[in-house]
Amino acid sequence: MFNRKTSLTFSMLLLGAATCFAQSDTPQEVKVPVGYSLILKANTNDATSYQWIKNGTEINNANQSEFKVTEEGRYSVIAFNSLGCASSISTPVKVTIDPGVTISADVMITKSSEKKSITVNDVFEYQLQVKNNGAGVANQVRVQDILPENMVLEQLLNPTLGLADYTPGSRTVLWEIKKLENGESASLRIKVKPSQPGILENTATVTATENDPNLANNTSTDRKSVSDLFIPNVFTPNGDGKNDALTITGLERYPENELSIFNRWGSSVLEKKPYKNDWDGSQLTEGTYFYLLKVKMANNTWEVYKGFVTIIR
Repeated sequence: MFNRKTSLTFSMLLLGAATCFAQSDTPQEVKVPVGYSLILKANTNDATSYQWIKNGTEINNANQSEFKVTEEGRYSVIAFNSLGCASSISTPVKVTIDPGVTISADVMITKSSEKKSITVNDVFEYQLQVKNNGAGVANQVRVQDILPENMVLEQLLNPTLGLADYTPGSRTVLWEIKKLENGESASLRIKVKPSQPGILENTATVTATENDPNLANNTSTDRKSVSDLFIPNVFTPNGDGKNDALTITGLERYPENELSIFNRWGSSVLEKKPYKNDWDGSQLTEGTYFYLLKVKMANNTWEVYKGFVTIIR
């Protein structure tokens, strides 16, 4: 016989998630919600086999270190070492199926946009991420994202879980996930473009059928500034009086600005502070160059625009 007593630890199976309870040497009672089960685990280091017992009777074929409980009763275990010696019987755990016990699911959502400056008709990407922080499984998860009037949907990409659809009439993205396990997350990417300058404010919400103890994280709002600048990707300094300089439409509304031009090797070929739509590419060959434009907005923040411009003579 072992000179030690086998004890039990246990965790509740919440359709794939686990909530752990502290070990105790005194008889314990565990209430399990309807439709859930419990994993009992023998706490011993030297055993090679086990025998699980329910209400004083050995359970057939229950000889592993863990046992899944799906019925009410008093459960205990005996451990055996390699010589067949048995430990003393563990302190029982009384399992009760209680319809009054509920398991909550704390679903949260985060909405974010690409970290780049945007002008009218520039395509950029939102990302929605949902996560279940609760103890229980979140079932019938629904994410709703109503796009503002000054935004055009370009593409709704396939989510990592569930299905997403867009209804043009209500401008609503609806993303549905059958279930999210405890700690599980999923994401959805949405490509859009703004049709007007200004501040884009967009809010997404998430719900599930389970009780949610923290409603503060069920909504997420992204705010993005859209300028009315238009930066051409080509100009033709050939002396014909048409498109002879790099003219950035709307730049006059942003007197504090900086323009840098780089060649294909990354060497600077132009630095202007402020830029006044007067660069004609003098002394440069035809080809494509990289630009970096910084403008100071009305709220005293700087927006940065990057891209390529081609000179054709």
